[in-house]
Formats: sequence, C-alpha cells, structure tokens
Amino acid sequence: MQTELFNQLEAKIENMIDEVELLRLEIAELKEAKAALEAEQQSNVDNLQRLLGKFSTLDAAE
Repeated sequence: MQTELFNQLEAKIENMIDEVELLRLEIAELKEAKAALEAEQQSNVDNLQRLLGKFSTLDAAE
C-alpha cells in the first residue's frame, strides 16, 4: 500500500516537473515575442516622429 502511494506521488511530481518545464519554455517564447513587439513599436514611433518632422518642415516653409 505504501509503495503504491509513493509511486503515485512520484508520478505526480514527474508530471508537475514536466509542466513546469513547458511553462518555462512558454515564458521564454513570450519574452521573445514581447521583445519583438517592443522593437516593432519603437520602429513605428521612430517612423511617426520622422513623418511629424516632415510636416513641421512643411509648416515652417509656409
């Protein structure tokens, strides 16, 4: 009886370890995706500032 309980406990622990590893991989993927989105956002901000600068140049010329 006791051996069966230890085997069940061991199986549950192994399942939890596997789940933790999967979650760690998912976290790593999400961090990469976040970094890519932040880079894209910065690129968009830079482009927008460049365009606003062109409008400022046009306004100054008038």
